[in-house]
Amino acid sequence: MTLQKSDYLQTVTQAIDTNREELVEISLDIHSHPELNFQERHAAKLLADTLEAHGFEVERGIGGVETAFRGTLEGGGGDGPTVALLAEYDALPEIGHGCGHNLIAISNLGAGFGVQAALKNLPGKLVVLGTPAEEGGGGKNRMIDAGVFDDVDISLSSHPSSNLTTFGTTAEPGETWSLAMVRYRFEFFGKAAHAAVQPEAGINALNAVIHTFNGIDSMRQHLRSDTRIHGVITDGGTAANVVPEFAAADFILRSRDRVYLNDIVQKVVAIANGAATMTGARLEMPTPNVMYEDVRPSTSLATAAESNAHAISMKVDPMPSGGGSGASTDFGNVSH
Repeated sequence: MTLQKSDYLQTVTQAIDTNREELVEISLDIHSHPELNFQERHAAKLLADTLEAHGFEVERGIGGVETAFRGTLEGGGGDGPTVALLAEYDALPEIGHGCGHNLIAISNLGAGFGVQAALKNLPGKLVVLGTPAEEGGGGKNRMIDAGVFDDVDISLSSHPSSNLTTFGTTAEPGETWSLAMVRYRFEFFGKAAHAAVQPEAGINALNAVIHTFNGIDSMRQHLRSDTRIHGVITDGGTAANVVPEFAAADFILRSRDRVYLNDIVQKVVAIANGAATMTGARLEMPTPNVMYEDVRPSTSLATAAESNAHAISMKVDPMPSGGGSGASTDFGNVSH
C-alpha cells in the first residue's frame, strides 16, 4: 500500500502528541539546570538517555566533543538521504536559557519521535545530533572538522522567536539569514607604578584598552549598516592610584557575510596593535577566534516545511522584514 502525505502527517503528529508530556518535562529540566558551552553534561545525558529509551542507537562524545551525541534510526524503505535534526542545549552566563535552547532541544527531539513513527515506510536514515556550545563555543564547527556531518545530506533545526512559525520560502541572491560572527579578546600588558609619586615609570595598559574602543568608535561611521561591533572591558586595573599593568577587553564582530567581516577584523586588530604602540603596552590575543558563518537559506526545504505546516493547520507568520535574524549561530557553518 502506498501511503499518502496526509497519512505520514497524521502518524507524525500523533507520535509527537503522545510524547508531549515527556518533552515538556525534559524542557523544564534543562531550563532549570543551565549549563555553559561544552559543560552541558546534565542536558546531554538526559537527551541521549531519552533517545536510547525510545529505541535510537546512541553514540556519546562524538567528534571528540564530550557533550555531543548522535541518535540514529535506519529507515525501512531502502537507500535514501540521511536527515539530521540538530538539538542545542547550552545556556548563557548569568542569564541561563535566555535564547531558549531548552526548546531547541525538545523541538528536535520531538521531531525525531515524530519521524520515528513513520520511518518504517521511509527510505534513508534519521539522525538526532546533540550539538553543544552554540553560545560562542562553536560546537558545530568542531563537529564539522571531526567529520560528523560528512554523511549528512540534510540538516534541520529551529529557534524560538516572537513569531509563532516562519519559513523563508523566498530569498534574494546572496541573501543570508543571520550575521557572520567572530569573537576577539585583547589583553594589554603594561608596567605598574604609583600614579602620583612616579607615573612616568608606568605603562598604562588601561589606556591601550580605551584607545582600542576609541579607534573602533571612530571607524563606525564608515561601516556598512549590517555591521555590529560590541565589547566590554573585563579588566581595567585594581586601584586608582596605581598605573594599571594589565587590562583586557572582549569584542564580538558581526556582519552579513564573512568576506566583509574579515576586512573589519583586520581593521580592528590593526586598531588594537596601534593602541599598544601608542601606549607602549604589549598586546596578546589569547582566545581562539571561532568564526560563525552567515546562514545560507534553503528555500526548497523551507517551502516543503511550510507546506507541511499548512497541512496540519499550524499557524504560519510571514518572515520578518530585513532578511532574517540579526543574531549569529554556528548553524551557519553547517549551511555552508
